[in-house]
Amino acid sequence: MDQFKQGMRQLAGAVTVVTAGKHDDIAGLTATAVCSLTADPPRLLACLNMNGVTFELLRRHGRFCVNVIGEDDLRVAEAFAGMGHVPPTGKFGVGEWEMAEDRAPRLRSALVAFECKVHSVTMLSTHGLAIGDVTAVHVAPHCGPLLYHDGQFAGLAGLLPA
Repeated sequence: MDQFKQGMRQLAGAVTVVTAGKHDDIAGLTATAVCSLTADPPRLLACLNMNGVTFELLRRHGRFCVNVIGEDDLRVAEAFAGMGHVPPTGKFGVGEWEMAEDRAPRLRSALVAFECKVHSVTMLSTHGLAIGDVTAVHVAPHCGPLLYHDGQFAGLAGLLPA
């Protein structure tokens, strides 16, 4: 188990904040276990701890949003990971969020945000694998992506030549 965890720390991943819920009943968490699943129809996969509030709201409301975090939003990633300073207003007090009547919260400064309707959820050990039908995509690249590697947040130093 320790060797597995040590090995997985070497797998760099894009940092996302997965949000769920609506109105005042919202939650979110920082995650790297997110990936595309199919392009036609557009679907993605997000793996969330089943004991968390975000997973509970995802199941209850049937919607979630995957916000891909850029280097400029390190504070957002830290807040939703429980690492940084969280204001008295809560995690959603860090960053500028769009709250809509029928959708999960969307970070306005996200490099890309995928709004999803839950297609299915598979329970596996401690995590739920949520498959989402992508209902909207908001692309606004303005900086490099935030990555997570070996227990630390990092940015891209530069792209390799093609």
